[in-house]
Amino acid sequence: MRLQSLALVSFFILSANLAYTQPAPVKEFFSEVRLYVDSAEYTWTRDRIRVNDFEEKLTFRYNDDHTVMEVYLFKKQGVTFESLELIKTEDFEIVDPVVQFETFARFKVRFRDLDQSNFLKFMVMIKINETTTVMTEIPLQAYTDTYVDFYPSITELYIGEEKTFELTTNNIDNIQIENRWTEGLPIDYRVTRSGEQLFLHLVPNELGSQFIEIDFRAKNPSLKNGKLTYKADSISQRFRVMAGRLAFLQFDKQEVTPQDDKASDIEIQLDNHYNLKIGKTYRVENQEAVGGPLIAELFTKNRLNNDKILCLLRVYAFHRKSDGYLYIKDGDEPRFVTNLDITPKTNIQTISIKREGRDWENTNVVYPGETIGVRFEGDGMHKANFAFQGIGRISPDSAFQNENIASFEFRVPMSIASSKIEIFNHNQSTGKSLSVREYQKPKAFDYVILDFGDEQHVVSDIDKPIYYDKTITDLIFSFDRALIDQNLNINGVQYLTIDIKVSNKKGNLIELYKFDQITICPSERSPRYSFYNMDECRSDDINLNNHLAKKTFDLEEWSRIDLTVSHVKDKYGGKGQTKKIVIYLKRDYTFDIDVSFPAGLLILKSGSESFDNFGGISFAMMWQMSFYQPGKIAKYRPYKVGAGFIAINAFNFNADNTANEQDIGLVVVGSLYPISSDNKLSFPLHAGFGYLLKDRKLFSLIGPGIRVRL
Repeated sequence: MRLQSLALVSFFILSANLAYTQPAPVKEFFSEVRLYVDSAEYTWTRDRIRVNDFEEKLTFRYNDDHTVMEVYLFKKQGVTFESLELIKTEDFEIVDPVVQFETFARFKVRFRDLDQSNFLKFMVMIKINETTTVMTEIPLQAYTDTYVDFYPSITELYIGEEKTFELTTNNIDNIQIENRWTEGLPIDYRVTRSGEQLFLHLVPNELGSQFIEIDFRAKNPSLKNGKLTYKADSISQRFRVMAGRLAFLQFDKQEVTPQDDKASDIEIQLDNHYNLKIGKTYRVENQEAVGGPLIAELFTKNRLNNDKILCLLRVYAFHRKSDGYLYIKDGDEPRFVTNLDITPKTNIQTISIKREGRDWENTNVVYPGETIGVRFEGDGMHKANFAFQGIGRISPDSAFQNENIASFEFRVPMSIASSKIEIFNHNQSTGKSLSVREYQKPKAFDYVILDFGDEQHVVSDIDKPIYYDKTITDLIFSFDRALIDQNLNINGVQYLTIDIKVSNKKGNLIELYKFDQITICPSERSPRYSFYNMDECRSDDINLNNHLAKKTFDLEEWSRIDLTVSHVKDKYGGKGQTKKIVIYLKRDYTFDIDVSFPAGLLILKSGSESFDNFGGISFAMMWQMSFYQPGKIAKYRPYKVGAGFIAINAFNFNADNTANEQDIGLVVVGSLYPISSDNKLSFPLHAGFGYLLKDRKLFSLIGPGIRVRL
């Protein structure tokens, strides 16, 4: 068992080093994973399946795309760790956080939109000990049963006449909608969505009994016979197609796009008909009655061998098949009926970008390494074939197009070198592009280090005043540039200001200094290092003594240094952080020369049985040690200890000096002082002992005094 534990610890240490490149397998930590959705239970051992022949995922069934799930993680025997943390993503919100028990852990989540979630997984951060943290993933595969039913109200159609039917489905958000017409079928069709309704559009092309069958694909699969399938239910129906009152003539194209000059000719082939005259110009209108607006002119040029007529179409207005038929008229008399889409040329009018956790923004700015949604709004979007320079092939599952909107989702390469991504349509430049900018995000100050010489502080970790009890020979700001850009967490060039204020212990200002802008670039380990302008970047440390007139090593005790490190917010759109640092030059004690005037001292000389002096004012000059109160700034304790000399009765003006002898003594004295003010004049209490030079005797003394601070 001990050998197994040692092997596990070794594995965990190795895994911690790889945690950011490849998550550890879930089976290394947990013997079982259980999911509870509604009243159903799903387990890793029973319900996981292999997807794409290489990845195992835990499947679960849902009916509501905001399903609530409770998850139990059962520890593998012999595995120990301190804590678990569920990494939050945009796919779900945490209802109940991770609660860890002896043999298992539990948490609860609510999914935000299962119909639109791809690559679903739980990412769990496992803290093995104080120094080792491992990441593991629990890949998930949601599945749901999606059906589509068709109940047509009629089963008779007319050649060329578009008919629309409503389809019934239990989950419209899970249906992949192509939104394009089929071509060349006896009955062409397309499927569209309007709000929460699904519609089937039919246009018959051949007479008689015609059968139509339509397959649907789902965004999230269903589970059948233990295998995932993205095929939803098919619908089928037989219709009887009849001819209309007017002969229906079909063009060889279902859609045409006029040039900027709408009067220019478009070559097109039309079904042959014996009543259609060659060399004649027909009006094309959108109504059978007289007086309809002119949509186009049709000039019949000549008959072809394929039983078609080559025509020239001059377009004057746009038209959609869904708006109704087009009538080919000889003057005001309708002769034939037809239909086609006349749509404008693809034109991108606006570009919007969507980033994770944010709404669409009207911008074309993107950043290296980010996964984005790009949306174009304009005309003719449905017939475009967009490509992005330097991006490569975009998965069809991440693209959507209709007449007015085209949207795509892709990842901008981290190594992209160009400052713009040009947009092409059918290999032709659209004149539009995405602008690639370097990241410029304010980074937390964990890369800024304040160095005192014998100790260092990370600026972001400083959350209280620093009391430094030594001489500050140098005060240096250094920068760990490797921390600015790490892996895919790119922040870009950092712009900082540093304000310096130096005050003495009384709060009087000594000096002000400011670094207006310090530019710090990421190190060469950054994936974007070669794209930064290194000419403007600072590479050396900042020694404050090189800029201050009053050097830090000349400051007196309890001087205060205020440092304010801030981002230059103009560089970050008004965003950024500010960190204030206060440094005190702490001392436990201090020395000073003190002059006082003890009065009414009681002096007991050696060999005397009583105090023989009580009177005049003495003069004392002491070399005195003062002590500071712990936890307070420049506040003295109420006592001092000193040594010096005292002139006893130096100011005795009594005519009779026999009772009050004058003498000079060497003395060691302890004094009690008031600490409530800094007045120059105070009245301390002295007690001590010494040696009288005149009487050549040892003595002790006690009594009040008058203290004058120089």
